[in-house]
Amino acid sequence: MPEAISLSIVIGWFLFFLLIGQHVATVLFGAGIVGVLLWVGPPVLNGIVGQDVFFTVSNYSLSIIPLYLLMAQLLMRGGLVLDLFRVGHRLAGYRRFPLGVATLIIGGLLGAVSGSGAASAASLATLAGPELERVGYSRRFSLGLAAVAGSLSAVIPPSLIVIIYGSITSVPIGKLFIGLLGPGVLCMIVYIVCLAIFAEDGDMPEPEKAAADEDERGAVAASVFLIGLLVVVFGGIYGGIITVGEAGAIGAFTAMVGLFAMRRIGLRELAHSLADSAKISAMLLLLVIGAQIFARFLAFSRVPRELLALAEPFIDQPGLLIAALMVVLFLAGMILESAAVILLIVPIVLPILEAAGVDLLWFGVLASLMIALGLLTPPVGLSAYAAAAAQGYSVAEIFRPATKFALVAAIVVVGATILFPGIVTFLPSHLD
Repeated sequence: MPEAISLSIVIGWFLFFLLIGQHVATVLFGAGIVGVLLWVGPPVLNGIVGQDVFFTVSNYSLSIIPLYLLMAQLLMRGGLVLDLFRVGHRLAGYRRFPLGVATLIIGGLLGAVSGSGAASAASLATLAGPELERVGYSRRFSLGLAAVAGSLSAVIPPSLIVIIYGSITSVPIGKLFIGLLGPGVLCMIVYIVCLAIFAEDGDMPEPEKAAADEDERGAVAASVFLIGLLVVVFGGIYGGIITVGEAGAIGAFTAMVGLFAMRRIGLRELAHSLADSAKISAMLLLLVIGAQIFARFLAFSRVPRELLALAEPFIDQPGLLIAALMVVLFLAGMILESAAVILLIVPIVLPILEAAGVDLLWFGVLASLMIALGLLTPPVGLSAYAAAAAQGYSVAEIFRPATKFALVAAIVVVGATILFPGIVTFLPSHLD
């Protein structure tokens, strides 16, 4: 069969099943298998599938994912996120602007705990949405702010997408985590400024404060434990005391012991946390396996080589190359899951980046920023959809304020990261 026809069949397969709603992992795996069969025939299929699956899932970098997911699930089921929310809002004094700022900061910390933009946005929409309405923000803006805060999970370590990126590119994950800190903090500051500029008024604030917490001291203690845990985990990584994998193990173990000691979880919650961590890990690994099989087809088809030849005029102009790739990542982040974007695009463009001499650490952080912005914009901004679903509200309305935040962040944060690479590279350069 002519190569052009085979390639058209694979692309058609991929687009058709993606458009009818099949999971991205299934689409990648199916398209990869079909492509290998059409390109080189059945004899090589058994060896490719078996070896690729084994070596992909046995990658040490990917073993970090279940550890951080277990830590996140334990902290979520122990109610520490709710306590952190209560304490943050109490410190804000239930005033309008400080309450919005507290929601963004808590969203960043929640992103560090959960690693999922959609989960963070849904939690904040449920917890913070009503309180933000109480102090005078419109419902649309309140839920939009929850979506914005939730999207910070992509740029606040431990971001799952940078773990996957690191496993693909062999960039040290610890350095990626530390490299995220500068842009993550800058992004949060930009969002706080946007909060002051784009705020939308709702009903008049109620004169009374929210009901007092039943156990404020317990909430404060739990919040201190959570922040201390994050400081130990990431301080240990930055200080070179522990590796990223050891930090995940220490974080999960400390969370389990601490929550048992505070009587926040029991054996049932531990079992649920283990099960949920296994389910999410399996979902991510299936994505990785599907992407690896699809990448194998691309290698046989020589598509990356053809793309490298086409991109040769841009190799001497890395600025134009990066700009084009950022647009591609942003558009892909609008319609695909963040992990799927990394797994689908990075293996294809990696030879081009290496030929152009692009710093892969810097590019990985920049890619995470673009994907985070894609979580807020239509047509498939997952953080916006999660916030809307949590409160049964129209997602089209939430997109309006969320897109404003995303556009400003794209101009300021991404622009600053491109013009001043030291925002990303300064801290990792002191990690050795």
